[in-house]
Amino acid sequence: MKAVEFFSVLVIEPIVELGGYPERHDDDDDADRNNTRYLVAWRILSKLSDGSKEAGGSRNASGSLIIALQKLFINGKDNSKSLAKNLFRAVYHVGGTSLGLDRQEKSRSMNDSSAPMLEDELEVNLFDPTKIEIRTGSWCLLAALCSCLTADDSNTTKLSSSTANMSLSQAVRASRIDSSFLTLSLKKLRALMNSPDVPSDKKANLAATSRDCLRVISKMGCFVPFDDAKACFVDLQNDLESFTVSVALIPSAIYALIALTKRMCDDDKNDESRKKEVFGEVCNWVNRLLHRCETATDSCLSSLAQRRSFLEQDEKLLSHVLYMVGELSMVGFTSQEESSRLSGNAVKGSRDDVTYPTDSEPVRGLLIRPSTRLVHLVKLLLPNSLPMLSSAVAEHEQLTPIPSALRAHAFITLGKLCLRDESLAKESLNILARELHRDSHSDPAVSSNCLMVIGDLCVRYTNLVDKYLPFMAACLQAGEGGSSAMVDNSGSCLSLSFQNRKTCNGYSLVKKNAILLLSSLLLQDYIKWRGLFIHRFLAAVADEDDEVSCLAQAALRGPLLEKQPNLLCNHLVGAVFVFNSCKAHPIYAAEASGGGNGLTIDFEGASLAGIKGCHRRREVYEMMLSNMSDEQKLEVTARLVKEILGGALQSSGDLSAVCNMPAVGIRHATRLPSVRIEAATNVLTDTLTILTSPEIKVGRKGTEDGEDDLVSANGSRPDQQRNVHKIRLLTKISRKHLMEIVIPIICNLKTVLEGSHSPLLKQLMQYLGKIFRSYKSEVQEHLANNPILLQELEYDTRQYEKKQKQKARDSILQADVVSNEAAA
Repeated sequence: MKAVEFFSVLVIEPIVELGGYPERHDDDDDADRNNTRYLVAWRILSKLSDGSKEAGGSRNASGSLIIALQKLFINGKDNSKSLAKNLFRAVYHVGGTSLGLDRQEKSRSMNDSSAPMLEDELEVNLFDPTKIEIRTGSWCLLAALCSCLTADDSNTTKLSSSTANMSLSQAVRASRIDSSFLTLSLKKLRALMNSPDVPSDKKANLAATSRDCLRVISKMGCFVPFDDAKACFVDLQNDLESFTVSVALIPSAIYALIALTKRMCDDDKNDESRKKEVFGEVCNWVNRLLHRCETATDSCLSSLAQRRSFLEQDEKLLSHVLYMVGELSMVGFTSQEESSRLSGNAVKGSRDDVTYPTDSEPVRGLLIRPSTRLVHLVKLLLPNSLPMLSSAVAEHEQLTPIPSALRAHAFITLGKLCLRDESLAKESLNILARELHRDSHSDPAVSSNCLMVIGDLCVRYTNLVDKYLPFMAACLQAGEGGSSAMVDNSGSCLSLSFQNRKTCNGYSLVKKNAILLLSSLLLQDYIKWRGLFIHRFLAAVADEDDEVSCLAQAALRGPLLEKQPNLLCNHLVGAVFVFNSCKAHPIYAAEASGGGNGLTIDFEGASLAGIKGCHRRREVYEMMLSNMSDEQKLEVTARLVKEILGGALQSSGDLSAVCNMPAVGIRHATRLPSVRIEAATNVLTDTLTILTSPEIKVGRKGTEDGEDDLVSANGSRPDQQRNVHKIRLLTKISRKHLMEIVIPIICNLKTVLEGSHSPLLKQLMQYLGKIFRSYKSEVQEHLANNPILLQELEYDTRQYEKKQKQKARDSILQADVVSNEAAA
């Protein structure tokens, strides 16, 4: 609520109060303040538009603006209609003036010789920094307003229909704006984008404004005058057919064409006839564009077969074609359409609720499939190299390599085609999964796109994709399989580097997409935790890339843990074995076979074992412990002691062999391979590290030993008091558990380790010393029959206290030195 109020005061109120661009009055302080507030409001909106240009930013930036407007309208209740009307008027005025449409009309009406000079001055003023911010912000706000308000449609969502208690058409009519400014603005933007006089650094901003303008036309196309709609339709269609529209604008341009088609079909016919006419007209121009794409691709590939090399214009053309084919194939798509329709060849909207056309989605249910030839041409661009198109090519000649960026486009296009063709999806899944295999060494952009496509197909055809989950899970450690896989030779701009960690490669993009995608699928129950899937996710917490690590932690400790509160608790003990590759132990086998269904997700390619992975393993353990309740910590402590330390006391197994192994003569003392010895040793070392960790304390914040810092100990509210009583009870249970179960196992294990002179004895005594310092009287009572061990613990405690006092004195002296140096 506070955020909405802040947004209203900072952005909406200045725009509504001042309407169009205000005139400055230097002698008026209030006017200056109002002008400043007004410009700040547009600057904020322009930054939101700029954020939408970043990878993945479109939903975050513009989506946040839409949500803020929706809540503002809902909170405004009766005033929301007036607010919507005033916003439309303000944006209409500013959107036109920021492109110079008002001054352009004035210059055309002048008959004297000053008109050309005025037009030149106008073009220069369009790129004034303030003018750019106002223009970008105004179109961003208008696009958000159109998305906020619904069309006259009975199938609108509850949230949208309640935003302003009015439809988009009502808001437009109430504001009395001239909708022809939409097509005039787009025409001006097209002219500026195609003008050689406009600097290239300015065209990126013009492209963002053009995208917002096209989005507005796709929502408000029905209000555009007929002649203007027809002229705009022809211009857009020509731009698409000539492939001059930038790739980022293709989706918006296609949906703008749909809206303009609907406008040109508006006449006195009944609704059913009009909708059929819209379907027919859209089918006509979509098929023409698809045929144009097929012709251009065929011609380009034939030329490539002769030249045997890609030119820059080839890559640009094919990128446009591939993106356009994918977007055209999605015209009329709805995620709820029946799978049975996907097996047919044709194309009529049925009359069920999910596929029947509506005013806001006039071509819902339309299914237009590209020709078999065009699909084949798309598939030709999937491999690393173009296949030999002519049998006359000599066998010793090298194949033509396909640029990675072009392959990435081709896989996305294939995915969109698969969403509407189940048989094609069945054929393509193996091709997609192959690019995710760690031995494929695919470019990060290609792997990332294949992963996203399989994710979409998992939602669309869950039964088909389920067996490919191991390939998707392996993307959490993409690029970690070998040195050759870490090299990005694509020449693309996907290689990333971050501070505070060593240089990361482009596979960070794949890992982040894998975390987001797999989390979403898990939360929606499309996939389940199976095999070592959870351990791959946990390993991502300790990734070398900070962004990957933070994202994995946010997913695990947030929505995934909320969905399954025991997720971390149930797998910490298993994680100790999996991270150390202790495959011979039954716990590892149990973790690997978890989830059933015969589906195996391994841990290959995820390396956390050995000394090199020690710090990364600790990072994961600390994250898991810090997100456990006191009851879960008790359970984990009991399992660690019983199943690992207690298991080391058994007569067989790797853990027992390591504990009984003498410190010298290791090779002759056991027949176990060195890999198994190292794995079992690290399991015991990690277990003792976890048990001595501050995070595993029950009822404490994890401060120094012996300090009774119960959480909320001084709480006065009833719920705080209940929490304190609960913590004290759990602390007593923990103490009893330590005395009755842990201490006997530790003492027995100490005897074994002393007998073999094992280096693990030092860590074991540290854990025992920690227990002694925390519960001195209880341990003394329990070890009354073992005076030698008690003396050792008392001696270690005295030495520990001396070290702590020395550290405290050193820190004080260091602080004094620093303060004296600062004073000097």
